[in-house]
Amino acid sequence: MKKVILRTIKKYNLLEKNKSVVVAVSGGADSMALLNLLVEIKELYNLHLVVAHVNHKKRENSDLDEVLVNKIALENGLDYEVYYLPKCLTNENFHEYARRERYNFFKRVAANYKADCIVTAHHADDHLETQIYRLLYHSTVSGLIGIEPIVEYCGLKIIRPLIEVTKDDIYKYCSESRIEYREDESNQSDVYTRNRIRKYIIPALAEETFSVYEHSRSISEQLSEDEAFFNLQVDQLMNEVSEIKGVFKVSRSFINSLPKSLSRRLIKRILQQFMIKDIQTVHIEEVLSVMQSSKPNLSVTLPNQICCVIAYDIVQFSTMLDEIEPYEMILDVDSTLVLPQGSTLCIRENKVDEKTEKSCINKVDLCYNEIELPLKVRTRKPGDRITLMNGHGTKKIKEIMIECRVPKHLRDTWPIITDSNDRIIWIPLLKKSSYCQQHLNGKTITIDYCHLGGNEEDA
Repeated sequence: MKKVILRTIKKYNLLEKNKSVVVAVSGGADSMALLNLLVEIKELYNLHLVVAHVNHKKRENSDLDEVLVNKIALENGLDYEVYYLPKCLTNENFHEYARRERYNFFKRVAANYKADCIVTAHHADDHLETQIYRLLYHSTVSGLIGIEPIVEYCGLKIIRPLIEVTKDDIYKYCSESRIEYREDESNQSDVYTRNRIRKYIIPALAEETFSVYEHSRSISEQLSEDEAFFNLQVDQLMNEVSEIKGVFKVSRSFINSLPKSLSRRLIKRILQQFMIKDIQTVHIEEVLSVMQSSKPNLSVTLPNQICCVIAYDIVQFSTMLDEIEPYEMILDVDSTLVLPQGSTLCIRENKVDEKTEKSCINKVDLCYNEIELPLKVRTRKPGDRITLMNGHGTKKIKEIMIECRVPKHLRDTWPIITDSNDRIIWIPLLKKSSYCQQHLNGKTITIDYCHLGGNEEDA
């Protein structure tokens, strides 16, 4: 087996000479075999091996695992670090919590010893098991790559020299080399899907053709090469995606114009910005489906409290915010008011030369003596109407918002400026009333509106 891992190390360029490496050792057959093999080739690569063990305190025999790993490290004169996993105080999935804690520990150990990689004992059965599991549970194409021989984690390499070695080969090696190891009895339980794949499906496939391991690795490498190509394309496509304060926007028609192979990957890349761990095909297909609908306003709720909102030609991805209740507030002169949705209104008293004043949809000038103070800002009410300029009668606020293509999810919180008698004076960015046509002379009130996330083009 030593020849196999040396071939794998060379094939994937896993190790460099004269380096410190952190070896993740649980005490099981896989990691104990890995440690023994690395000790055998230590001189060849002039490696400084650091053994890192995590005691999960989850099983009665956890302490015995620790004793064994510590003993072997001492016998081989290796540095040894142990981490006692704290009790999880949240409702988080234990396996996800434990994995994150393990790798954070490995990262700290690597930093302390100036190591540039972490070595784990993932093998060919683990790789095939992962492919089958993801095939069963709506993985994306890239998920079917399985476990790669080398990946990057927080600036560190994670390498897997055993990735072309089967579990049976590991047991055989441990037996022939008289390597001590401990079995985790939970790995035999049929409660877990992965255990059932490992115990029943993989042996059945190997019985049909033992080359299933070779085919699995070959498919993985082909998919990995394809994904590398597509990722370069998506890098370019991301230039069409805008991001302001964690809100990502892209054109609906642009995504719909792309081949499905690219639109799927672009959506996945956007979702990855929200640190969604397992993005499934079903999530991406749901977004694509609503984007192709003829309806102008739609939304999709995604994992991690992420929401995809489609409003006309804009597709917006953001974290779901608490629902904003209807509001009504006084606009004091010479003040700045921050609205519940984050936009701001700046109200000031001044004198304006009417001839030099330019019309602007995010600003309004009002004649001080012609309006009923105090001014107010509020959300819309049923039946709201505005008196249009130039004697064109009145119009429903709802109709104006539809005509101006205001996204449906923004309409109920859009600010409306009124006088003290609740007459609508201005709908920022959308429409000014006839009250804004009054002759400006002497003292005026100017209101500037700053829309959350940018300017009037974001409305």
